[in-house]
Amino acid sequence: MKGSHLFRTLLILVLVVLAVVNLYPTFRGTQLEDILQAKLQRISDATGTPVNILREDIFRFDVDLAYRIRHQDGISDADKDELVDLVEELRTGFFEEFDRVSSKSIKLGLDLQGGMHLILEVSLVDLMDRLAKNTDATYEEISQAIRVILDEDPASEFDQVVMQQFSDHNIPMARYFGDPRQSDREIVRMLQQQAEEAVDLTLTKLRNRIDEFGVSEPSITRQGARRIVVELPGVQDPTRARNLIGRTALLEFQLVADAEITARVVRDLDNFLLESDGNVDLLTDDASTEEELVAEDAAGVVEDDGALATDSLADGEDITGTERLFGEDVEGIGDTASRFDASRPFSSLLSLFGRQMVVLKVDRDRVERILGRQEVQAVIPPDYEFLWGHSEQTDQQGRAFYYLFLLKERAELTGNELSDAQVTIGSGSADPTTAGQAIVTLTMKREGARLFARVTENNIGEQLAIVLDDKVHMAPNIRSRIPDGRAIIEGLDSVEEADDLAIVLRAGALPAPVNIIEERTVGPSLGKDSIQAGMLSAISGLLLVMIFMVIYYRGSGLIADIVLMLNIIFLMAVLAGFGFTLTLPGIAGIILTIGMAVDANVLIYERIREELRAGKTVWNAVRNGYDRALVTILDANITTMIAGIILYQFGTGPIRGFALTLMIGIAASVFTALVVSRAIFDYITAHWSVKKLSI
Repeated sequence: MKGSHLFRTLLILVLVVLAVVNLYPTFRGTQLEDILQAKLQRISDATGTPVNILREDIFRFDVDLAYRIRHQDGISDADKDELVDLVEELRTGFFEEFDRVSSKSIKLGLDLQGGMHLILEVSLVDLMDRLAKNTDATYEEISQAIRVILDEDPASEFDQVVMQQFSDHNIPMARYFGDPRQSDREIVRMLQQQAEEAVDLTLTKLRNRIDEFGVSEPSITRQGARRIVVELPGVQDPTRARNLIGRTALLEFQLVADAEITARVVRDLDNFLLESDGNVDLLTDDASTEEELVAEDAAGVVEDDGALATDSLADGEDITGTERLFGEDVEGIGDTASRFDASRPFSSLLSLFGRQMVVLKVDRDRVERILGRQEVQAVIPPDYEFLWGHSEQTDQQGRAFYYLFLLKERAELTGNELSDAQVTIGSGSADPTTAGQAIVTLTMKREGARLFARVTENNIGEQLAIVLDDKVHMAPNIRSRIPDGRAIIEGLDSVEEADDLAIVLRAGALPAPVNIIEERTVGPSLGKDSIQAGMLSAISGLLLVMIFMVIYYRGSGLIADIVLMLNIIFLMAVLAGFGFTLTLPGIAGIILTIGMAVDANVLIYERIREELRAGKTVWNAVRNGYDRALVTILDANITTMIAGIILYQFGTGPIRGFALTLMIGIAASVFTALVVSRAIFDYITAHWSVKKLSI
């Protein structure tokens, strides 16, 4: 008996110590968060930088806060030294401790600390278009019909819609997919398998991107056949997160067409448009007035385009700067009005210098509408395609324009050959304009390096375009063979853009585009209010239950209160120790657990009262009370546990959070009621000659 009591006592002590150890990081983390907030407020008051911006940048070591402070006007040198010392303090010992305790603290869900809730839909029609071969006008019509049906009814089965549309058009699917000997049903099964793999692969790649983005405890789950639900707690920059998640990141290296081919295609498009009745009139039927387009053009001013560089790639001879393209001596090209000429319906909208084409912003809409027409696409050679530069540009006079490229459609190399992408800061040794600018360094796999060496060796003097998501980031000339498979992407607007680009390149391209069909942003103030309301409810419920137990069961009620407190400590320690996420429904589960926790004690105490009324001694009454209440306690809690397991298994989001805390609370309450309270009663009856029990 003594051995049993000793073991039980040691078990309780060990569990209490473990609980305290697991909960300490959460307690310490709260203290450090308050300290951090106070110091950031001090920096904010002195520099005028909002606290939320400082909170994002303080632990980003690629952001030089000390440099910003030292070069900010209106602050004395003494204050600058103090603020710089404060930043260095936060980024050294404080950061190490803060990072350590944060990783072991209780994680808060989206509803408590704010963040983003997104529903994404994988575009299976775009995936089908990528898999199709020898597409024509009929295929485009079928593809568009499938897209419309799936948009109108998201619950439609992709494979059934595809088969039905091909059947309605009386077209065998083997014309565009698979082997000519395959039946429509076999091809549909192949497409369905590709679709399933695409959604699964998208889930994996999104997880990789979000993990590198640094979101704590993200939730990424599949919903239905082609939808994905993403929850990002604590995200402070929704736009950046949205761009990171929705980006396909299809990286391709494509050769730029020769100057002769480019000129011929432009000439052929002019001739085709002139020969086609009504096309010229259509081009001038713009939805916007000329004045509106001029205003838009004058308003848009964006920094220079990015450029790619390696040891053996240089800026193309035809892209020497906007001075050459938009020289002041060239009349008309810098005008903000459209340069459209009905006698040259396509070439008048652009300026052609060898391989290089530029289009004024005011004319881009017309050019896009020309190139987007199906009959115009038939004029362009099938192994070439037009692609735009990735961003709007401006010359020294503030004139807005876009680069337009004619590229060989077949990619010489893709992002699948990349092994790594890292962000560095340019030193400016090779090019002074890159000093202090963010650069993405690309490293290729062994096979990719071999292919890159062969491509550069066979195309010396040509331009190699770097295309990301059908946008050309740069098109430098190849000067010599590049054997090491390394390249760099320059000219990015910010370190954040470089970071995001490196993340998506490392994670790899999504197998199909994803569309954000629903987005909700939860502010952190809502989470703070929820936490305060939840804490108030929990504390109020806890106090009321404890008061009731003391009033109704007197001294034994006090033991029940001690057990109840241990129950809450164990529950929170399990959440912290196993890295579970606490949500608002989880707080509701804790509150429910508080009410249920004393249920076992009530059953035991009523049995003890019956035994005492029957004339049993205190020791026998306690022993019989626990033994006889055991079956009832287990029965009640096991059935509740089963319900919690079912909720957790089949529920989503908030339901799982509620079920999790409920199950942990049940296990903790059973242990504390049957083991901890029994140990306290045994200690009292064994060490004190108790003749009457306060119950």
